[in-house]
Amino acid sequence: MDRRLFVRHCLMASAMGPLLPKTLLASSPTDRLTALRDEPLRRVAFGSCNDQTKRQDHWTWIAREDPQLWIWLGDNIYADRATLGQRREWYRLLKTNAAYQKFIDQVPVLGMWDDHDYYNENADGSYAEKDGSKALLLEFMDVAYDNPVRERPGVFQSYAFGPSGRRTQVILLDLRYFQDKNRTRRSLLGELQWQFLEEEILQSTADLFLIGSSLNVSSPVAVSSLEGWRAFPEEQKRLYNLLAATDKPCILLSGDRHMGEIYRIVLPSGKPVYEVMSSGLTHAVGVKLPSPERLGEMVGRKNFGFLQIDWTDVGPEVQIRLQSAERAEVYHARGANFSR
Repeated sequence: MDRRLFVRHCLMASAMGPLLPKTLLASSPTDRLTALRDEPLRRVAFGSCNDQTKRQDHWTWIAREDPQLWIWLGDNIYADRATLGQRREWYRLLKTNAAYQKFIDQVPVLGMWDDHDYYNENADGSYAEKDGSKALLLEFMDVAYDNPVRERPGVFQSYAFGPSGRRTQVILLDLRYFQDKNRTRRSLLGELQWQFLEEEILQSTADLFLIGSSLNVSSPVAVSSLEGWRAFPEEQKRLYNLLAATDKPCILLSGDRHMGEIYRIVLPSGKPVYEVMSSGLTHAVGVKLPSPERLGEMVGRKNFGFLQIDWTDVGPEVQIRLQSAERAEVYHARGANFSR
């Protein structure tokens, strides 16, 4: 970071005031994330649906797994129809929580939003103050001030970790900023984001892709207020075609539905892709929906997701786990088989 960016970083951090307590300003989340870039990812934790007004004991259980990286998958706070000032205070409440503060002092964090932290349930790109909401999210995530995401619309991002042969690319999608529910031209990602995603995948030297989608990708059920890629069939097909265009293994990470599930999707090309839906951290439900791709049972209790990645001479071996956010218990574990 050059001197001008450093000064800008300090001034903007100072302007955020209560959102960034002194203990966090003294440390450097950005530096911790940068230091991780050269390391092969082996332990990745992720989750969604975190009500900041509820107990935050789950951070202790997640920390026990010693993750190298935490990925927020949306609904990081609940601030429906809040003003930007109110939303800022909700972020501050979470960021100053002792358990979460201790966690992020140790673990680098990435993430994007979903509807409840973006603005309101099922909100789309018509939200007038979405750029202000974006600024608050990026501050909460401690996104570096020289990160390209700050200079373009939306909050989609991409990060590469590890050396050649053990490189993981983490791509975070934005399903809110560009979403258009117009019946004649329904759009989820928008063309700018599609161009970004296609370039990131087709030009990447990664050996494993982790793609964060706040909404469920593969479930055949997406009706009324229950959102999912299924409600945007052309975009779902476009995503599947893009994933089929790379021979590298892909794992989709999703949230939103207040339950946990693991899926194995076989694309029309015959390529298998896994999806892990982890939701929620502070509240969950046990509504079982039909899904032919689901592996094992649905998890209707508070949970987080975890990937154990072992790097071999022939590629990554990945164990996918859904774990309790309340105790030392693994609800569901599967080894990913990327063979056709």
